[in-house]
Amino acid sequence: MTSETKPPKLQVTAVAEGVVRVKVPQGKGFFKIAVEKRHGEANSLFLEVNGAKKFEVGNDCDTCHFWFKMLDTPRLPTSRKIANLPKTIQLPRPVDEALVQELAPMLDLMEKGEYLVFETSVNLAGPFDSDDEGSYFFQSEFMELWDIEDPKEEGLLSGWEHYESQRPRVFRHTETNVIEKQFDFVVPLVPRAALKEEYIKLYQQMIQNGDRPRVLMLGMYQRGIPEAVKKGSVKTLHSFMAGFLLDGHHKVAAYRRAGVPAKFLVILSPKASKYALMPDEKGSTPQAKMEERLAALKPA
Repeated sequence: MTSETKPPKLQVTAVAEGVVRVKVPQGKGFFKIAVEKRHGEANSLFLEVNGAKKFEVGNDCDTCHFWFKMLDTPRLPTSRKIANLPKTIQLPRPVDEALVQELAPMLDLMEKGEYLVFETSVNLAGPFDSDDEGSYFFQSEFMELWDIEDPKEEGLLSGWEHYESQRPRVFRHTETNVIEKQFDFVVPLVPRAALKEEYIKLYQQMIQNGDRPRVLMLGMYQRGIPEAVKKGSVKTLHSFMAGFLLDGHHKVAAYRRAGVPAKFLVILSPKASKYALMPDEKGSTPQAKMEERLAALKPA
């Protein structure tokens, strides 16, 4: 007779209102953020799925914007879940240690390390295809702020579909008169053509009846500060909350059809994130300010 060894209990610490830090001691690394170090250049960040690079997800340059580019089709299964989570995950409840412990089967698929878990909602637009000129990457303000003439020439076309927030969240920096616009991105790992229509309709009916099923996302927060903003010649800043869908592709499609903001439970990777500080934020740390920002993203 053999005995099953229970996975070690996760270490969970509250760091801000609605935001907890969790330490994953023995992750399997099925989902992993890889860093490619480049001599004399910013290091590239990648999402690996089961040992293979699937997306490039920007870099660690403090003056660069977020982007993502598909390198290889993810090919996640559509017939079964990648992690068996208890149904109690879906109950309306705060993000606390009890909830995070129930996320253990999903967290166990991550690489070893620390993550931040929080809840947010996004009123979705899209999905946008890679070269859809209605997407964020073709906005004139984006191209002017980051000095981009042609998204295609800059290699910004992702080769993959994605959702965006209908409107950016706005934060005001009173000391510098800078208006910060946060844009949200949701990147599926299963293409919409592979989704089952009957499942989308089922969730859409639930949502229209008042249910708000959670969608799980591997997130990152990236805020670089362009040189023009640092010098004070430009008073608009763009920041980015982005994530890859771990579970809930049908739910996202249903939320979009229902016209209701989608409810996300985000497992954020600090390794994939960067948070450059504005002049009025000196005296704090990037980690503390990012945790403060994540707390501000909780659903109303």
